[in-house]
Amino acid sequence: MEPHLYYGIALVIFISGIYKFLVYPAFLSPLAKIPNAHWSCSFSSVWILWMKWTKQENRQVYKHHMEKGPAVRLGPSLVSINCYDDGLKRIYLGGFPKPEFYFNGFAVYGTPNLFTIKDNITHAAHKKALSSCFSKSSVMSSQTARAATRDVLFNRVLPLIYKASTENKAIEVIELSYSCLLDTFVQWQFGRSLGSNLVEDEKERRMYLDGFLGISEYTFWQYHFPSLISVLQKVGIHLIPKSVLRAFELVENWNLEKCDQAQQLLASGQQLSSDDQPVAFEPALKGMSEIDAKPKAYPQRLPLASDMFSLNSGAFETSGNTSTYLFWELSRRPEWQTKLREELLGLNPPLKHTPGKPVEIDDITSPQDIDKLPILHAILMETLRLWPSVPGGQPRIVPRPCTLGGYHNIPPGTTVQSYASVLHRMPDVFPSPFEWKPERWLDASQEELAVMRKWFWGFGSGGRMCLGLHFAYYSMKFLFAGIYSNFTTTVHDNGDMEPSDGYLAGPIGHRLELKFHLVE
Repeated sequence: MEPHLYYGIALVIFISGIYKFLVYPAFLSPLAKIPNAHWSCSFSSVWILWMKWTKQENRQVYKHHMEKGPAVRLGPSLVSINCYDDGLKRIYLGGFPKPEFYFNGFAVYGTPNLFTIKDNITHAAHKKALSSCFSKSSVMSSQTARAATRDVLFNRVLPLIYKASTENKAIEVIELSYSCLLDTFVQWQFGRSLGSNLVEDEKERRMYLDGFLGISEYTFWQYHFPSLISVLQKVGIHLIPKSVLRAFELVENWNLEKCDQAQQLLASGQQLSSDDQPVAFEPALKGMSEIDAKPKAYPQRLPLASDMFSLNSGAFETSGNTSTYLFWELSRRPEWQTKLREELLGLNPPLKHTPGKPVEIDDITSPQDIDKLPILHAILMETLRLWPSVPGGQPRIVPRPCTLGGYHNIPPGTTVQSYASVLHRMPDVFPSPFEWKPERWLDASQEELAVMRKWFWGFGSGGRMCLGLHFAYYSMKFLFAGIYSNFTTTVHDNGDMEPSDGYLAGPIGHRLELKFHLVE
């Protein structure tokens, strides 16, 4: 071939590349009409990756939405949407499928789970086996859940707090919240005999929390460059240190062992008390596998364990971060502690801790009565609003041309996402959006409440919203009702309480020490 032909082919390829990767996305794509967060976003993902790497994403996206409106382009094929009718409603209630992001970040045992499934038909079929036990009526009426509350909150946590209060010692409440909420959920999930005890067992607590949270430092690579992690590992370069992966594997093994033990417990055919029912595991096992299989050989063992891991890890981390911020807000506002305590005193029977006296189920106020408390509900809702535990973008893939954020003909394949940290800070919906004001949920008119609830995104929305939201409300409301019925709190010391800027968020300083003061 003549040299000039080579040059001609190279020139055509070069021009085609310029058109495809620069001219079209920047000037001719339907997305070109959407304002960019940065001038490079129309043809490059460097800006949004840099925001993620430097932990600025959520606050920068908020800033750009406030300046540029309900749609902001974050990359060549990535758009943030911050509105309801042609935003949240169309995307999340309309069943837009999930991208690979979820598998990269949340699959365990190399296996997908309910949270990572892409298409909604598969997700709906998979969810069917689990959804009944997570309904509000099931959670509120569950004797296993009440037994878990008795065992963990009333017979472990409150005695621990009472002891610290009498000795004038502070308690670090981030890990206390994590431990209490995980123990409560795991006992309900697998049954009392297979429950965890992170509250009292320091060895188990360190294994689980250090192993689970240690990998969070490396989620940038895990979420966005999983192939690079694999390639570099083959040549001895570990973007995620081997020690971190080994520690996380211990947590995976801990969860897998509970699944194996629960399967054998059910296979034994023995009559189980209401305290010992594996409420979440049993329907999943029946829907996905075989109860009477041999140990560690039941069908769908790893997918089932992946589901169980997704459920219990989500139950402790998200609710634990919310509880931490609720402790933080209440402990700096004695007037709200007083209001809450006055409300709690109306419970019958009251949630009274008597030192040295074990609590029985009949001694505990009904979940329905706890759930109806307006002040307790308002302070929890306001904490979920101001400090969402999942503030980052929830990506979905556009399945067909549509209008989003006022922009028409958004092409299929475009990734679109909304952020709770942006939705919850819209000043026309939530006046003084950066202030913790529980009264907004108590004093609002019915019309104002309807608007706030529409924009509230503490648990997502649509068919893919958080499966465990009712258990989250149940366990957090009991935690705070039990503690503030008996104690007041003040801040003793704390690290940086600003939330980490990422998909998930807890306090950057990861330390909040409170003193608990017994109220007679």
